[in-house]
Amino acid sequence: MVKISQKKFKELNEQLKKTREDLEDLELYTQDLISFVPVAFCLLSGVKKIVNSNKAFENLVGYDLMEVSGTFLEKVILEKKEIRDLLDEASKKETIRNREFTLISKEKKEIPVSLSISTRRDIEGNLIGYFVGIVDITELKELQESLEKRVKERTKELQERIDELERFRKLTVGRELRMIELKEEIEKLKERLKEDKTE
Repeated sequence: MVKISQKKFKELNEQLKKTREDLEDLELYTQDLISFVPVAFCLLSGVKKIVNSNKAFENLVGYDLMEVSGTFLEKVILEKKEIRDLLDEASKKETIRNREFTLISKEKKEIPVSLSISTRRDIEGNLIGYFVGIVDITELKELQESLEKRVKERTKELQERIDELERFRKLTVGRELRMIELKEEIEKLKERLKEDKTE
C-alpha cells in the first residue's frame, strides 16, 4: 500500500474538487447551449430511445422531455419504418443530413421536417447514441407548393396563348391559301375572257 503525505492528499483532494467543479461548469454550459440553440434536437441512446432534448424540440413536438424520455423517436415521426431504417443507416455512415419526414405533434398536427442525424461514439468507437437535429420546413413546403401552383397557372396561360396563336396561324394561312386560290381563279377567268374575246 502506498502512503501519501497529508500535504499530497490535500493537493489531490483540491484537484479532485476543482475537476468536479469544472465538470459541473461544463455540464451547465452544455445544458445552457442546448437550451439556447433554436434548432430542435434530441439525443437518442444507443438503443434509439430519446434521453434528452432542447426546448425547441419540446416546442415543436408539443411534448416536454418527461413525456418523451425513454420512448423511441417513432413516437413523433409518421414514417415509422423509414426513421428506423435511417437510424440504422446513420450507425454505418456516421452522419446523414436533410432527410424529409413528417413529425406528428402531441396535438396530432402533421409538420414537414428535415432531419439530420449524427452518431455518438465512445473513446473506443462504440456506438453510444445519436444526435438528431430537426428543422420545421413548413414554410419552405408552402413556398414550394405556391411556386408549383404559379408555374402550373403560368404554363396553362402560356399554353392558351400558344393555342390562340396556332388558331390565328391556321386562320391566316387559310386566308392566304384562299387568296392564292382566288388569285389563280381570277387569272383563269382573265384567261378565259381573253380567249372569249379572241374568238
